[in-house]
Amino acid sequence: MRARLAVSFVLLALALAACDGDFDQRVEVARTVASGTGSTGTTPNPSSGNFVRGTVSIGGAVRNALVMLRPVLADGSIDLDDGHSLGVTVTFNNGIYQAIVRDKTYRGPIVVEVRGQNVAGVQAQGGNPATSQSSQLHDMQSGHVFYGLLPYWNGKNAGDVAITPLTTCAVMRGLFLGGVSAGMYGMCTRNLGDFFGIGHTRTFVPYDFARTGSFGDHEMYAYVMAALSQVAKNIGVTNVFDFYEGMSRDCLDDGDLNGSIGFVPNTGIAMPDLSAANILGDALFDDYLAVGNVERVRGPDNAGIAAGSALDQLITALSAARDINSPTYTYDLVLRVPGEVDLDVGDEFASRIFAMETLGGTGLESYGDSGGPSFVSYSFVSSSPLNVTVLPFGRISAPTGATPGTYTLTLTVSPAPAQTLITGPTQVFTITVHVR
Repeated sequence: MRARLAVSFVLLALALAACDGDFDQRVEVARTVASGTGSTGTTPNPSSGNFVRGTVSIGGAVRNALVMLRPVLADGSIDLDDGHSLGVTVTFNNGIYQAIVRDKTYRGPIVVEVRGQNVAGVQAQGGNPATSQSSQLHDMQSGHVFYGLLPYWNGKNAGDVAITPLTTCAVMRGLFLGGVSAGMYGMCTRNLGDFFGIGHTRTFVPYDFARTGSFGDHEMYAYVMAALSQVAKNIGVTNVFDFYEGMSRDCLDDGDLNGSIGFVPNTGIAMPDLSAANILGDALFDDYLAVGNVERVRGPDNAGIAAGSALDQLITALSAARDINSPTYTYDLVLRVPGEVDLDVGDEFASRIFAMETLGGTGLESYGDSGGPSFVSYSFVSSSPLNVTVLPFGRISAPTGATPGTYTLTLTVSPAPAQTLITGPTQVFTITVHVR
């Protein structure tokens, strides 16, 4: 089915290219930038159709991969029915994808799935930093899957839905914790960023340490990818995508990168515990940054790292034993709620309610109207459920047969129960709904 979809949309994909344009992702202005320049392509943005755009990278561009936009169901699960996909495209040689959203009525989060493929002799591949000279491109097969999330879709063109093995782990960790949603994904990307010593992963793209033409803009992120690919090389994994598939399954297994799945997929090699001391730090410092490492395409080497530099601090962080479940974050509650809503009988109002907008400067976009689980709990109570109700994805509704009048919705926002990563205040808001 996926192969047929890939063939069906190949002409569409080839007609699209990654270009500068105006995009809206609500809290953070979306952008796709190269190191010092804007992202450009051979053809302009399509003149019609709303689309999602971003970059797929493993520290080198991931090219010719199948990209599918998947809806998120109201319970936070991913709709994996290919027939329900919102859009399909492929990644270009620079790792950029651009997919038109076919369903103009969809509202909510979108999971961006990136899957390896080989269609008409064109093999999906990714540039690997640890083997950039000896084996620059590794094959991304159909069993290798990456994920990322557009936190909220409301018919706006959107860029910077960056996809890497770390965003994949964030989606998988979210599924382990209960499902995918804006707040869950935002929290998990922060969690993964802290685990790997870079703080934030959701919109950043690592530099291209494999020299494959990717538009990366984050140097420390690239060193993390170099360290991971070096670990895979050190333990004997010949295709780095097998290792990244292992990381994905490890996060889905129990939420942790602890090697609990047993073996790297498609190999008989033990999946390492990436939370253990020294495994990542040593692979980066002793091996990838070694003076004589011909695979490393840029400096400094391990003899030239400035004390206290960002790279020095990253090596220190990756050398320590870490527990991804240990942090407790206090969120900055920035909640936007409409004070009054006017509705005709039979109509709906698409609310835009979100809390936990930022956490230490990191945009989390925890939308109370996006469906699914979150680290923030939203509870709506209607003064008259027969006349005013809240449907999935924050649709405030005056059902057919409602009696005109003025009603209220009481919204309580608080840290979600039975989770340990978030603390913060509980606040209550009132929304006045005028039904006409």
